[in-house]
Amino acid sequence: MRFIAWNLALSAWLLFSALALPHTEDSAALSGLLAVLIGTFAIASPGLPGLRFVNAGLALVLAWAALLLPDVGGLARINDALVAAAVFALSVIPGRSTVASAAAPE
Repeated sequence: MRFIAWNLALSAWLLFSALALPHTEDSAALSGLLAVLIGTFAIASPGLPGLRFVNAGLALVLAWAALLLPDVGGLARINDALVAAAVFALSVIPGRSTVASAAAPE
């Protein structure tokens, strides 16, 4: 549950920052789309444990966009890079439910 809550909070912040920080139209649209996708896959991931790795790929796309898209403000770049790092860490580090299910006796 903690995975879902943190990812939803990060995706909500990413969606808000796409509108509030100095983005170009293209980078704001990409950030908004990634925010919706990150939240969607976070909600869907408890049923399919491997689905959380999709968020890792989306975090890499967000990091790539933060580094390489032109005419994006410095604050927006830093924000997107930090959000991408947090989403990537949440996606790659296994949660308690993943560890508990692997250690459960048969």
